[in-house]
Amino acid sequence: MLKNGKKLMLLLLALSLSAGTFAGCNNTVKRDPLPGYESTDSAAQSNGGFVVKKDNWYYFINGVEDYTADNTFGKVVKGSLMRISEENLAKGAYTEADIVLPELVVAQDFTSGIFIYGDYVYYASPNRNKNIEGQVETSYLDFRRAKLDGSETMNGYYVQLSDNTTAYRYVEEEGTVYLLYVDSAKSEIHSLNTQTGTDTVLVSGYTAYSFDTDVTSPYVYYTMPVAKKLTYPNTSNESYNQLYRVSASATEEDAAKLDLSDGYVDKDKKEGDEGYMMEYVNCGQLVLDGIGTAYDPTPFNLDYKEGVAMNSEQGYTYSLVKVTDGRIYLSVTNLGESSAAFVYAFDSADIGENWNSITANPNLAGASEGALQPIAASTTNATSSALYYTEGEDQYYIYLDSNNVIQRVKVGTGKDFVGEKVALANQQSGASLLYLEGDYLYFSNSGTNGKALYRINYKGATQEDYQNFPNELDEDYTPTKYLALDYNSSWYAPEVVDGYLFFANAESYADSYVYVLENPEDNDTLKVLNDHYEEVQDAFTDISGKFSDASNAAKYYFYTGDKDILDEEEHKSEYNAEDFEVFDAFVEGKSSHGFTFDFKDDADKAYNVQSYFYNVLGKVTDDDAETIADSLTADLLLTAEEE
Repeated sequence: MLKNGKKLMLLLLALSLSAGTFAGCNNTVKRDPLPGYESTDSAAQSNGGFVVKKDNWYYFINGVEDYTADNTFGKVVKGSLMRISEENLAKGAYTEADIVLPELVVAQDFTSGIFIYGDYVYYASPNRNKNIEGQVETSYLDFRRAKLDGSETMNGYYVQLSDNTTAYRYVEEEGTVYLLYVDSAKSEIHSLNTQTGTDTVLVSGYTAYSFDTDVTSPYVYYTMPVAKKLTYPNTSNESYNQLYRVSASATEEDAAKLDLSDGYVDKDKKEGDEGYMMEYVNCGQLVLDGIGTAYDPTPFNLDYKEGVAMNSEQGYTYSLVKVTDGRIYLSVTNLGESSAAFVYAFDSADIGENWNSITANPNLAGASEGALQPIAASTTNATSSALYYTEGEDQYYIYLDSNNVIQRVKVGTGKDFVGEKVALANQQSGASLLYLEGDYLYFSNSGTNGKALYRINYKGATQEDYQNFPNELDEDYTPTKYLALDYNSSWYAPEVVDGYLFFANAESYADSYVYVLENPEDNDTLKVLNDHYEEVQDAFTDISGKFSDASNAAKYYFYTGDKDILDEEEHKSEYNAEDFEVFDAFVEGKSSHGFTFDFKDDADKAYNVQSYFYNVLGKVTDDDAETIADSLTADLLLTAEEE
């Protein structure tokens, strides 16, 4: 049993950990600056992912590390923040990289990574301080920043949270960086001003929320219930709800001034008592109000006035589907007309001075009147996992249907709002749509140790582009797999940045470090790469039919590029002359024992090594390097027993 004094100390510590804000922000850890960094006003590319490019540098999280790992500042390699120059990446000097932050950049929200604004990188890291019991509370998450040249790192934090799965974004508005984060336990959305340290509760009591897939967007959309009059403190809500948006820069001054003195007080308490009046925290802007003619107005119906046109008797309910690049997709149910939820969309930019949250509603279920564009007659296909985009005035979405076909829909008019449907890829059971990049749809499917990666050009003009009869199908319009690549499905999805594909490699002998490959410009080029890869893999199978030991030794060479390994005394005695002949032929691209190994591309470059296809990026810890080397040796080489 703890003594009372110790109990109090632990309680105070717990409170400081769970709600700590702006602790030690002026206290920094200083190190010698890394060479070559120049301060500019240019914006970062791919901001908010696990790889971000700023000027001539790529900043990346160095592999998948557990949040419980040792986070002693200065000792961290795996899971640290590293950088590599554009020049070194282009010439293949993949290990010529610097550690910018020798601490874990490990949060469990894998939709949000590192953010670069100005000369600083903003991130989250597991707490590294010990509690009174001498234990490191690694489940707590510290939010802070550091200089891009590594010379200064916050020793404290902007805020420390007790849930390391907290959803967050660092965003910038008018030169100020804000940390947006969600306290799901309290149904609160917060914004912390990193300049002043002010932590503002933007909303409390939301039903659901959605960040933009553009993780630098300062807006958050959310739905709110509408409290019935005369039901507080055992509050019940109206059947309809409301949709709001809030900006990271909003303050309490932006909240609507609501008079809740009539019908939202606890009659068993006196004015001035705590809890006398219902608390309503909402700094956002009302976007859609579901009130219908059957309801009496409340203080929450901000755009209501006598004579305002309401398009429904029983009102509306809204459910967010997705927010993508400033366009909001939501399902709307007109309670007076239908129990079906229709999917609509509108642009964030449409919300101006003349926007009215009541008249913006559609007239009838699925009707196009009002400020919303109909997208689909139901949420069967137009879901949060679908990908949405526009081209000019045309709206499209891509989804995986119940028959495992990846479909592209051009939104039109009519009962189902399908103007045109094109089947992009058949037989894609288990596929997950990742993102659109350039002309390509990237998607994943089951792999060996993680997820396999595919892509297909999604911009074919008609269905004929995706049919291979009677003509041979264009490779660009075929689902094309990236080699036998396996990426870690419990981490960030692969990212395409500036012509490179970065991924956490879940294959054997990779230990989930970040790998990089030059992203082929089209699927024809990717197919050539695949053909080379498969040719090498087939060679292993062919060799193993007669020379299984030589086949494994050839695999060892493929992974390591070490052609002299069999000459080492501990291995040399275990192989016969034929094994050496086959191994040497594989390495040198010659013929032996009926095998012809011609592994040269059009540029006369050998592709019988993994490094031809992709490479580990950054630094591997000494322990991991030793473990990988030992595994390769144990799995693929014959070794003489020690006497």
